Amino acid sequence: MIVPNNIQQEVDQLYRLYYGKLVASLVSFFQLSEINLAEDIVQDTFYAALKNWSENGLPKQTPAWLFKVCKNKTINAIQKKSTRYSELSEHHLAPSRSQRLAQLFLPHEIKDSQLRLLFATCHPILSVKAQIILTLKTSIGFHTTEIAKALNMELATVKKGLSRAKQKLKDQNIPFKVPFALQSHERINTVHRILYLIFNEGYSASTGSQLIRKELCLEAMRTLKALLEEPRIGTADTMALYALLLFNSARFEARTDAEGIPILLENQDRSLWDQKTIQVGIRYFNAARKTEKWSSYHYEAGIASLHCTAPSFAETPWNTILTLYEGLSIVNDSTLVLLNRYIALFYSGERKVAMEKVESLKGLEKNHLYFAALGKMHAMENHPRKALDFYLDALGLAKLEVEKRFLQQKIEKLEKSLS
Repeated sequence: MIVPNNIQQEVDQLYRLYYGKLVASLVSFFQLSEINLAEDIVQDTFYAALKNWSENGLPKQTPAWLFKVCKNKTINAIQKKSTRYSELSEHHLAPSRSQRLAQLFLPHEIKDSQLRLLFATCHPILSVKAQIILTLKTSIGFHTTEIAKALNMELATVKKGLSRAKQKLKDQNIPFKVPFALQSHERINTVHRILYLIFNEGYSASTGSQLIRKELCLEAMRTLKALLEEPRIGTADTMALYALLLFNSARFEARTDAEGIPILLENQDRSLWDQKTIQVGIRYFNAARKTEKWSSYHYEAGIASLHCTAPSFAETPWNTILTLYEGLSIVNDSTLVLLNRYIALFYSGERKVAMEKVESLKGLEKNHLYFAALGKMHAMENHPRKALDFYLDALGLAKLEVEKRFLQQKIEKLEKSLS
């Protein structure tokens, strides 16, 4: 099957936006233990879209087409007792179940099913890592390669963990209809972590042709907003995370040039930052900070708020940001947090100490951003040869073409200065 580029791009975008909604709706009809069945039908729906639209062109309402075809595929499979979906049982063939299926794709039903699935896949019988893997795949529609990158795991490990998690839910026959409000308190931290990862993948994509995938960021933000609209679920951490995402999303338009190449914070046109979104972020952050105990989201939101409200890069309050990073490193001592803490130390004036600490970090040998940071520091300290070496290391590790082009620009500039 030959698929035109515009059709492939449209289906890819719709997959991001609607995969989780379709799966959640079907899981609410079947059972949580039958996620594979729901995913099979949804995958068939998107394959049908590729085939039909390649032959006949795009329909006027592509989302409506997907929902209709998905529902019809499910109805047809039930009525014909299709052997294609081996997990169909007599239970699914009852008239009352068919009537229920007709109601699945109403807007309020979709929203309810999505929240239920989000909390259901964060079931405590699974390890936290397995909960995250399952939710990213099932509720959000991440590909396994994206999950591996987001969690810094091997692809084979992700696939194995995903298979085991689904099998465990099937073996235990976990119910789906438990009110998610009752599940929220014990599962909310995992839900926050998942939405944080989704936004990060959209904010700095691991695959594709673009640095930013706004649809993922917006999906994470929409889900968080839905949690905040449920008074029994949303917490101070939820508000802090939502504020963080608002601050970061406010800078979308300034983060890349016309060709999609990244623009560093100090070079961004701040007039392009969305001030209304920043103000909403400040409102949520002020509400979130009233809690006695700050989470990592509080500290990150505080740092992002200072970047967003600084009049210029030169006027950024680096000492305050450094203090927040010190607090963040207590609740999250990851190597990436330490890297950003030392970068703040560099800009606060302790350049030599900061560079020594960055160079002594372990565990980031496969991260191009680590070597790019070292390249930038050495370039600013007038060490062009060292800077060039680090940028070349970063170039060898970068995955996105736009990031490679950004690094190549830095390399070419340094090579000219050395010639």
